[in-house]
Amino acid sequence: MKKKYRWFIGLFSFIPVLTFSCADYSKQNELNRLISKYDEVSTVLDTNNLRNTNEILDRLLNDAFKSDQTKIVEYKKQQIDNKDKILKEYFELTKDFSKSSSKKEFALKQSEFFSNNWYFFLTNLDKFEFNFVEYIYTDLSKGYKTSDEYKKIIDLKTAKGGHKKFSFFDSYLDEIREGIEAKELGDATVYYVKKDRLVFRIIVDNLRSENNEPKVILRPINWYFNDSVAITISLGLVSEVIHQLFIHGYDNGRIDFETEMVKNQKYGSPSFVFPTVKEKMIEG
Repeated sequence: MKKKYRWFIGLFSFIPVLTFSCADYSKQNELNRLISKYDEVSTVLDTNNLRNTNEILDRLLNDAFKSDQTKIVEYKKQQIDNKDKILKEYFELTKDFSKSSSKKEFALKQSEFFSNNWYFFLTNLDKFEFNFVEYIYTDLSKGYKTSDEYKKIIDLKTAKGGHKKFSFFDSYLDEIREGIEAKELGDATVYYVKKDRLVFRIIVDNLRSENNEPKVILRPINWYFNDSVAITISLGLVSEVIHQLFIHGYDNGRIDFETEMVKNQKYGSPSFVFPTVKEKMIEG
């Protein structure tokens, strides 16, 4: 009887272990199903993001090359095949940015490189760190500015060092919109392209000229809304502000910028940012 008793005790002692193992197996199955579902959703999102990005790029390419598919393919091939070379060249051009006494002036010297390689930049955003240059109080070449009161506010923010640099994990683009000011430009158009809280203003010049090829102008410094707590950034509002304030210097443009955009829409004070290459992207 003692042997049988010990045998039953031994058998019974395994039951909780078996029950626990089954519970773990069930949880693992559920976890696997969740992971599989997450992967499916991620794949769909990636596919949609890629499609949207390609549509944005195609719109720019068609304007830049007047829908000439041969020229479009040649330009894309040149930009893609020479990606590493362009990245290293840009790294050499900009490696002293942090040491520059005038970061805005330093950045603007790279204008031609940006315009020549605009496709490369827009398709490799994940390879850069975007650095604070200055808070925006004037833009473009006409010299129109925000109010003195607003300038004092951002001077105080600048004295604290601006905001930290940031980067992206991917190069998907969110949205493209033709600028309000495009109607006034005649032989050119303007697009606003958004990635999260970063906004590019892109001009396509010589758009309708029969004697000159169109030229894409992508500036080295672009708008970033670091302090925004809004759900999204409206490209229509950004375009309206630039058109009213920085192109025409209208008083209502200042109201749109300082009151509507910064305060009411909770975008916060926008800044200019400039990309430099992530060091890990440069081998050796």
